[in-house]
Amino acid sequence: MKRVYFPIFGSGLGHAARMVAVASKLVEMGVKVAFSSYGEGAEYVERRGFACFRVPRLDVGWTASGKFEGLLKTSKRLPWHIATFIRQVVLERKIMRYWKPDLVVSDSRLSAVIAAKSLGLKCFVVTNQLRILLPPKKRSKRTKPIERFLNEILGKLWNLADKIFFPDLPPPLTISEENLWWISAVRRKAEYIGFIVQPTKSAEEVKNTLAKLGLDDNKPLVFMHISGPSFTKPALIRKLLKATKHLSEFQVVISEGRPNGSTEVKRIDSTYYFEWCPINEDLMQASDILVVRGGHSTLSSALLLGKPMLIIPIADHSEQFSNTQKMVRLGVALWLDPLTAEPESICESIRRLYSTNSYKSRAESLSKEASKYNGLSRLVNAVMDVLR
Repeated sequence: MKRVYFPIFGSGLGHAARMVAVASKLVEMGVKVAFSSYGEGAEYVERRGFACFRVPRLDVGWTASGKFEGLLKTSKRLPWHIATFIRQVVLERKIMRYWKPDLVVSDSRLSAVIAAKSLGLKCFVVTNQLRILLPPKKRSKRTKPIERFLNEILGKLWNLADKIFFPDLPPPLTISEENLWWISAVRRKAEYIGFIVQPTKSAEEVKNTLAKLGLDDNKPLVFMHISGPSFTKPALIRKLLKATKHLSEFQVVISEGRPNGSTEVKRIDSTYYFEWCPINEDLMQASDILVVRGGHSTLSSALLLGKPMLIIPIADHSEQFSNTQKMVRLGVALWLDPLTAEPESICESIRRLYSTNSYKSRAESLSKEASKYNGLSRLVNAVMDVLR
């Protein structure tokens, strides 16, 4: 039996969700799979029933308000980050020697690419973030040449992989354009394949699910899907809960996105609240308005489904900020700064999205364009070409 190994970035759920979709298809085709990750990613993978080797966490720090801790604190911990990266490489080599994969598919984990190539293994990279950007407030004309130089070096390391897949739409509709464009080192190996996580629910299935939850078909639905690292969520969720008290014309469901949380729905006033929502896809598909963070996987799912959205990205998170700005430019979203957003501005934005037809029509138009690309099929086919 052929083996495919998935080392994935563990902060948030997006990387895990898209690789679980790929792994599930491969299992159906008789392929044996395993993962490695940490944090929320590892919990999600294990909850979906897959084997997952645990590796040391490597991520930036977050403050109690859900904000990136800042460049000064991050730079002070640079020796620790480097040591952790080396530990990841050493551990990945051990795992790969033990598990003996025929192919390594790394989702945004450079340590796994280095480990795989040092052992002579074939390796694919799946990523929507080749470039590391400074937070928006820290960027200037003086920093851009430095960013470009460092990212070209980083690109050469990513280029160790045999192929690089961007789970995004080709230009000019690329969501993560700031994080993918302008890296010359990877041009020959890189391919835009479209979004990986595809809708799977029929309209009838969605209708039955909503009926079981007690939702009304005739009343507009707002689904607040709060993804991302656990440290970044509490402050925003408190604001959203306050906002829901003033949205009586809508039905509101909040998903905390906690992989090890309860799947039982709670009622907080008139709001439906999940720690972990087992019907996430149904609610996204049924919603009239989505309230989301700026993660790539969440935005790509919303775009595929043709949903207008209010985006509240993680504070000072450069990738989420650039993703958010692209969605606003595409005409499918409004956005709020998480540090200054208040219940009143959240309610006002939701009402504006619902009452302005252009957001819905533009979202539906882009949904048709996005549906022309099936990243899941393209990646699965590329994997099977190697295994045959």
